[in-house]
Amino acid sequence: MTAGGHDAPPSPHTRDPIGRAGRPGAPLWRVVDFADGVGDADRAGLEAALEASGILDAWVTPDGELRDRITDDTIVRPTGPAPGGGLAQLLVPAIDRADESAAALDDAAVATVLRSIGVGEGTTWVDVDGRFQVGVLAGSWHKDSAVYLGEGAREAARRARLAFLRSELDRLAELINELAAARRELDAMLDVLRQERKRLPADEPLREAHSALAAAHAAKRVIDQNLGAAAVRAKESADQAAVAERRADEFADDVSLPADRARLDDVRAATGEYRIALTGLWPAAQAAWRAAREVTEVEEEMATAEEKLAVAAEEAGEARERSLAADETLNVLIETAGAGVDDLYRKLNAAKAALEAAAATEKHARASESQALGDKGKAEGLRERLADEIQEATQERATAIDDLRAFTATGLLATALPDLDTPDPNTEWAAKPAVAVARAINAALEGLDDADRPWELIQQRVTAEHKLLTDALSRQGHSVGMTVRSGVIVVDVRFQGRTLDVPTLVDALAAETEQRATLLSAKEREILENHLINEVAGTLQELIAGAEQQVSGINADLEARPTSTGMRLRLLWKSAKSAPDGLDRVRDRLLRQTADAWSPADRALVGGFLQEQINREHSEDIGGGWADQLTRALDYRSWHEFAIQRFQDGQWRSASGPASGGERVLAASVPLFAAASSFYSSAGNPHAPRLIALDEAFAGVDDDSRAKCLGLLASFDLDVVMTSEREWGCYPEVPGLAISQLTRRDGIDAVLVTPWRWDGKQRSKLPRPGSGSITGSLFD
Repeated sequence: MTAGGHDAPPSPHTRDPIGRAGRPGAPLWRVVDFADGVGDADRAGLEAALEASGILDAWVTPDGELRDRITDDTIVRPTGPAPGGGLAQLLVPAIDRADESAAALDDAAVATVLRSIGVGEGTTWVDVDGRFQVGVLAGSWHKDSAVYLGEGAREAARRARLAFLRSELDRLAELINELAAARRELDAMLDVLRQERKRLPADEPLREAHSALAAAHAAKRVIDQNLGAAAVRAKESADQAAVAERRADEFADDVSLPADRARLDDVRAATGEYRIALTGLWPAAQAAWRAAREVTEVEEEMATAEEKLAVAAEEAGEARERSLAADETLNVLIETAGAGVDDLYRKLNAAKAALEAAAATEKHARASESQALGDKGKAEGLRERLADEIQEATQERATAIDDLRAFTATGLLATALPDLDTPDPNTEWAAKPAVAVARAINAALEGLDDADRPWELIQQRVTAEHKLLTDALSRQGHSVGMTVRSGVIVVDVRFQGRTLDVPTLVDALAAETEQRATLLSAKEREILENHLINEVAGTLQELIAGAEQQVSGINADLEARPTSTGMRLRLLWKSAKSAPDGLDRVRDRLLRQTADAWSPADRALVGGFLQEQINREHSEDIGGGWADQLTRALDYRSWHEFAIQRFQDGQWRSASGPASGGERVLAASVPLFAAASSFYSSAGNPHAPRLIALDEAFAGVDDDSRAKCLGLLASFDLDVVMTSEREWGCYPEVPGLAISQLTRRDGIDAVLVTPWRWDGKQRSKLPRPGSGSITGSLFD
C-alpha cells in the first residue's frame, strides 16, 4: 500500500483509544520528543511516516510493547534494538508526569520501544523522507511541518489553530451580519409579497386550470405516442409491402410469369388444363415412342443386313467373272502350248496372280456371307420378340377390355356417366368399341383428380355414407350390402324383397315418395298447416316477443346508467344478414298481432315460410332425424343478430366506427353489464345476488378504462368476483372491494393468502385468521 501525500490520515487528537480506560500507558506522540539536532524537514518527514503507519498514536505499555489503539494488536515487541540504535537516535522520551495515564510509564519503557523501531531498515521501520513499513504494510506520506511530536511543536500547532479559529470566527461574524441584513431585506420583500398576494384573487380556479392543462398535456402525450407508434407501424408495413412486392416482381421476372393476380389466375388455369391434357397424352406418347423406337431399330438393322448382302453378292459375281477369265486363260495356254518359254512363264505368273486375287476375293465374300447370316438371325430374333410384345399388348388390351366390361356391369359407370352409350356388358366386347368407350370416359372425367389422397378420402366417404345408409334403411326393415369387385366397392340394397343398385334405389324411392305425396289427403295437409301456424308460430311469437322485451330492459338499464364520459349506448336485436328470405315480413306479423287475428294471407305467408325452412333443412341433411331437423329449422336465434349503437352528433350510429381505445372497451363491456343487470332484475327480488365472474379481468386495457368499467359494474349494482395478475381494483369509482392476494414461491407447494380491503379511499391490510398463523392452500 502506498499512502499519498494529499490524503492525510486522521489527527491523533481526534482518535480516542478504544478499550483503554483504566489501563496504564499512553499514545506514543504524548511521551516522546525530537532529539536535538533533528532538522525541521526531517521532523516533518519522520512524523508523516509515523502518522501514516499508525505508530504515532499506537499505545505504549509499561512493559515496553507498542499496540494498535483499535484492534489491540501488537505492533512492536521488545526483542532487541534495531540496527544503529533504531528510532532512539531521532526521538527521546518526554513523559508528562502530570498525565495520570502516562505517569505509569518510565523512560526505559519508552526508550525500549524507540530502539525496537528501525530507521530505513528492518521489519518495522520509518524514515525521515516519509517512507515506512510495518510487517507487509509499506507506504509513504509527507507533511509540511511536524505538529504532534514535542511540546513545542504541539504548542505551535495549537497557536496556529487558535489563530485560524479566530480568523474563522471573524469571518463567520461578518457572514452573520451579511445574512442578517439579507434577512431584513427578505422580510421587507416578504411584506410586499404578502400585500400583493392579498390583492390577488383566489388561486383555486388557476389550480383547476393548471390541473386541466396538465391532464390535457398528458392526454396529448399519450396521443402523440400512439400516433408515433402507429406511424412507425404503418411505415414498417409499407416497407414490408414494398419489399414483398419487389420480391414478387423479381421472382416473376426470373420465372417469366406475370406479377398481377388476374394474369396469374389465367396462368394457373392454363397450367391446370395443360396438366389434364398431359395426363391423357403421356401414356399414349410413351407407348408410341417405344413402338417407333423399336421399329426404327429393326429397320436400321434390316437395311444394314441388306447392304451387307448386296456387297457380298457383288463380290461373289466379281469372283465368278475372274474365275471364268482364268479358265479362258487356261484354254488359251493350252491352245498356244507351242509358244516360247518366256511367254509361258509370263502367262503362268499372271494366272497365279489372278488365282491369288480370286482366293482373296472368295475369302472376303465368305466372311461377308457369314456376317449376313448372323445379321439375319438377329433380325429374326428381334421379329420374334416384337411378336411376343405385340401378343402381350394384345393380351393386356383384352384384360383391360374385360375389366372395363366388368366395371360397366357393376352399374357404377352408368351412375357416374348416365349419358354414356356402352355395349352390352353381358357379351364380349370388340377392341374398337371398347377403345371408343375408354376414350369417351377419359374425355368426360379428365377434370377429376386421380391422385392417391382423393381416392383414399372417397373410400372413407363411401364407408361413412354406407353406414349412414344402413342406419337409415335398417329402421325401415331394409338391408344394405357392400362387396368389392375387381378393387371397386359396389353397394346394393335389399329393398322391398328386391336387390337394387343405388341409382335404381334412388329412382324407386323417388317414385314411392311421389306416390306417398299423392296419397296425402287434403285433411292431413290441413292438420299439418294448422299445427305449424297455431302451435309452432305461436311459440315463436312468444319467444321473439320475450327477446324484444329483454332487449328493451337492457336498453332501459343503459339509459339509466350513462358512462362517466357521457357516452350513450343502446342494443339492437335485428334480422341477421344470413337470415332466410321473407323473415322481415313474417317477423312483423309475429310481433304485430296474435295468430288468432291473422288473415288467410297472413296464415299462408307464415305457414309457407316455416314449411320452406323445414324443407330446406331436410334437403341439406337427408339422413338426419326429424327432431334434429325441426330443431335447426325453427331455431329463431340463428335468424337474428345483436348490434351496438352509439349516440353521436344527434343520431344513433354503429359503435364499431372510429373511436379511442377506452371508448371501444366501454362499447364492448357496457352492453354486457347491462344484459347481466337486466337478467338479474327479472328475478323480482332486490336482495337477490347479482353475481358475475371475470377471469383475467380487463387484460390489455389501460388504467383509466379499467376504472370506468369497474365504476359501471358498481353503478349496475353487480356483485363481481374477478381474478387478475396485476389488477387490484382500487379506484375512486369503486365504493368497496375485498381482495385476496395470492403469493407463491418456486419449490414451495403452498400459496399464501393475504386479505386486503378497499373502502373507496384507501387500501388496508387485514389481519389473517388465527394469531401468528399463515393461511394458505396446499397443492400436490
